[in-house]
Amino acid sequence: MATNIPYGSALAKKVYGAALFAAVQIEPGFMNLLTGPAPKQAEAEAKLKGQTSAEYPIVRVTDLSKGAGASVSVDLFNNLTGKPTMGDKRIVGKMMSLTYSSMDVQINQYRGGADAGGKMTQQRTVWNLRGIAMAGLTNWSGRLEDQLCLVHMAGARGTQNTADWVVPLASDSDFTTIMVNTVNAPTSNRKFYANDATLPSNLDTTDILTLTDFDRVASVLKDSLIPLQSIKIKGDVYAWNDPLWVAFVTNRQWLYLQTRTGEKSWRTFLQNAYERRSAGMRHPLFYGDVGFWAGILIRPMNRLAIRFAAGDTVAYDSGTTTFTSSNATASVATDRCIIVGAQALLKCYGQHQSSEYYYSWHEELVDHQNAVETSVAMMGGVAKTRFQVYDGTNNIDTDYGVAAIDSYAPDPTTAAGKALLV
Repeated sequence: MATNIPYGSALAKKVYGAALFAAVQIEPGFMNLLTGPAPKQAEAEAKLKGQTSAEYPIVRVTDLSKGAGASVSVDLFNNLTGKPTMGDKRIVGKMMSLTYSSMDVQINQYRGGADAGGKMTQQRTVWNLRGIAMAGLTNWSGRLEDQLCLVHMAGARGTQNTADWVVPLASDSDFTTIMVNTVNAPTSNRKFYANDATLPSNLDTTDILTLTDFDRVASVLKDSLIPLQSIKIKGDVYAWNDPLWVAFVTNRQWLYLQTRTGEKSWRTFLQNAYERRSAGMRHPLFYGDVGFWAGILIRPMNRLAIRFAAGDTVAYDSGTTTFTSSNATASVATDRCIIVGAQALLKCYGQHQSSEYYYSWHEELVDHQNAVETSVAMMGGVAKTRFQVYDGTNNIDTDYGVAAIDSYAPDPTTAAGKALLV
């Protein structure tokens, strides 16, 4: 990256804006673990919107024709249904109807800035400040994009509020504006609870996440009239015959999952993931703390958690075919695991002003050129993929590529948590 470009120049805006976008897209993180490779140039031209692979959980759409306040439209066509016409019977009047549903992803401008202070405070050359600003804003932008994706897929922000959260609590007056698109609770056919619980209000201290829960949920999802689409990662030789989903559990859920699993089953759990990886899989999803069970790759979500304290309000879908948002009160400390399949989320980028890049970089000397301020702007929006999907009888509001499991997960430093570790 050049360091002799004057502050505020048009070239600096292009060079650093493009570099920041590239850095955010390759930085290790939740979003990039789940996003497929970009299509080849010929495919991109055919698709017009530069959509990444639809066989991964997060589909990234880069559409330079869109700006703030615009929306990107996505359509889902249902499978054709009906009997074949046999022999010489006339097919006229027996055509099967193409049915589909659509969703629009709104995009808006996100901005963040860094103030490097005055010269006496800095005690550095102005050129070093660019590197410092780039590193800080890359980290901030990556966390922002990860958290937007997580909250939308989980269908809730929760009440965890550690210092690394960029997205504020849902109670914050700016939350709705920051999320751009509505954060929708999981649809009823994609929401599960550990053990025998059926609502946030009747989870109790026995409803701890176990491998048996993954067996049950996997069975329901596989037998569903609207199955959760499987992920097809490049290099996974089993992708077609042994479908794969990925579950992200909180660190607390992972801890209690391990303590509730016998030593033999836990070794099998870890070995299953190793064998899938050894068959040619080199994707980072398969490295680190990870296990494989019932067709689900299970791994912890770093530090972030969608978490509710006892007494918190939790939104849920009380409808049957049409999504109906209702509220319940969490009865115990609750963590949410998300299970993702293909096309779980749409991450859309648009055009920032007249720039040809999705991130815009701005810097200027202020206070009579004594201090440097740097800011970035991104034009984008995130939305969970939700369609009305025909199940053979009804059109049902369905989270197309993500499901959720809530379970009891107390703080392990408390008496309640310690009691689960013995």
